[in-house]
Amino acid sequence: MAQPLTRSIDQLRSWSSDWAGHRVAVLGLGATGFALVDTFVELGCDVLALANEAGPDTLRILEALGVVPVVAGDRGLSAALRDFAPEALVLSPGVSGDSPVVTAAENQGVLVWSDLDAAWRVRDKREHLSPWVLVAGETYGRRLAELAARLLNAGDVPALVAGHHSEVLLDALRDPHDYQALIVLASDNQAQLLARGEGHRSPYVAVCVEETSTLTNGALFDGTQLACVYRKSLGPSMSLVEDADVSDGARAIGVGFDSPDRSDLGLVEGILVDRAFLDDRANHALEVSTLEELSEAGWTIPEDLPVIVGAIAVARAFDVSPAVIAGVLTLP
Repeated sequence: MAQPLTRSIDQLRSWSSDWAGHRVAVLGLGATGFALVDTFVELGCDVLALANEAGPDTLRILEALGVVPVVAGDRGLSAALRDFAPEALVLSPGVSGDSPVVTAAENQGVLVWSDLDAAWRVRDKREHLSPWVLVAGETYGRRLAELAARLLNAGDVPALVAGHHSEVLLDALRDPHDYQALIVLASDNQAQLLARGEGHRSPYVAVCVEETSTLTNGALFDGTQLACVYRKSLGPSMSLVEDADVSDGARAIGVGFDSPDRSDLGLVEGILVDRAFLDDRANHALEVSTLEELSEAGWTIPEDLPVIVGAIAVARAFDVSPAVIAGVLTLP
């Protein structure tokens, strides 16, 4: 006879938590969905895999894992979800919060997690916990994350990009390398689905510098420990920061292209300057590079500025020096 579960699944916040016997459904069977199923099976959960479609190779591997997937339309998936009665439904990146299956889960009182929330709960599989940098944005996000990783690595801060359109996050968490920054890319869809008010997710830095975004709440920035990097005077990200419940001591860091206020990064007479990450930011600014130097290195100005200045903010949050940053940015 199965032993009764002593803790609700919502209380499980570690790889070493007692996941055995908890019932989890995963919706979507792309690369991330498959990694979610594999992870929850390894943790000892009872797992239901749901998808509108799945390739034959995926189906064969799931069978080897002892998971019988349900591949059907939304009505069939909702029925399977009802019959399985999971404690949590975990969504693959491509699944919208408006999905009828998600609605059915919510109507049944099932917890709904994004894949990012699930990954955060088990990030301590490795002994070294890499600080997370959460980056959202369909326009600038991926390029910003990749540039930030280049700047961090040049500054002797080993960094890896994972998540949306990059390495599968759960696979990155298994990487034995001692990364000092894990840059986690989130689509607008993933960021919108991040759980609110749980108080357990705490990225070191969170970034959104988009002019347009579908985000309507500050979940991306919730729990941020050091810096919420947002776009000044353009787009929704400033209001998202204002809506967020951040950790004590976290600061809002504005990215703009005019003279920066205290705690911002911006431009002064064609010079990129940092007034955020220095002690005497009330009276001084640190020069990072110039628009002329960036243009000579092949950047398109002003179109590339959100990517450049957002990535600089991430690097400066980890104390990478302006000289190292300028050296990377001005390489032809």
